[in-house]
Amino acid sequence: MDPSLSPRAPSTSPDRGSTAAALADSARIGPWFAVGVLPAEPGGPWRRWDALYAPPGVGGDPLSARIDQVAASLGSSRRVAASIAVQGMAARLVSMPFATVALHGVLPRLGDLHRDPSAADPWAPALPAGPDAGDEPAGLRTADPRTDPDAAADPLARELARTHLEPLYAAVAARVSVSERVLRGNVVSAIGGAARVMEAMRRADRPAFLPLLGALVGHPALRGPLPDGATGRLLRLDETDPDTEWSFRRRSCCLYVRVPGGGACGDCVLT
Repeated sequence: MDPSLSPRAPSTSPDRGSTAAALADSARIGPWFAVGVLPAEPGGPWRRWDALYAPPGVGGDPLSARIDQVAASLGSSRRVAASIAVQGMAARLVSMPFATVALHGVLPRLGDLHRDPSAADPWAPALPAGPDAGDEPAGLRTADPRTDPDAAADPLARELARTHLEPLYAAVAARVSVSERVLRGNVVSAIGGAARVMEAMRRADRPAFLPLLGALVGHPALRGPLPDGATGRLLRLDETDPDTEWSFRRRSCCLYVRVPGGGACGDCVLT
C-alpha cells in the first residue's frame, strides 16, 4: 500500500450515538451533506458506491453512462463531461465527512457508502447501520480541528483517497483522457465548496472548518504526485486568526469554460 494512504496514527471508535448524531447534524446543513441509512437487508436496487470504479462487465458501466449523460446534457466533449461528472461525485463524497469531522470530530466509514441507482436521486449516498438492532453506522473519532487541524485532516484525507478518490481517478483515466491535475483540483474545489456552504449555514463554526480546509488543501493523499500547492490555495485575510475572512482559489480549471454557454467558476484559476 502507498504509505501516503496510511493514517499516521489509529483513531478510536466514537462513543455510541456520536456517529449518528454527527450525521444528523451534517444533514441539517443541506441536502449535499445528508447521508441516508440503508435498510437492514440492502438488496434490490442498492449498490456499493465503489462499484462505479470497476471495469465494465455484467453490471454494465455506470461510470461511462454518467459521463455520457453529462456530455449530452452540457453539449460538451466526453473529456469535459468527465471532469464535470467527477466534480459532482466529489461533492457528494466529501461534503458529509468534511462536516462531521469539522463539527464533531467523527469520521464515518466511507468505504461503506451505497447508492440506489433507481432512486429519484441516484447519487444520494447511504450508510449501513451496525449488525444489531439499534446500531449506528461505523465511524472513527478524529482530533479536534480547532486545536490540531493537521491531525484531524489526516484520517479524512487518507480515507477519502483510499476508498474513493484514487480508484475514481484510475477508473476515469481508463475511459477518458483527462488530466489528473484537473480531477484532483476538482476534489479540493468540492471541499472548498462544502466549506463555503458551511460559511453560510454555520458561520459560528468557522474556527473549526476553516483550519480543516487549510490542512486538507495541501495534504499529500489528496494532491498525490502533484507538487505541494498544485491543487488549490486557501487565502486568509489574517493568517493568525482562525476566524478570519477567507476565500479559496483552485490552481487548475474544471473545464466548464469549454461548455457551450459556460463560464468561469467562483474559484477558477482563470479569473
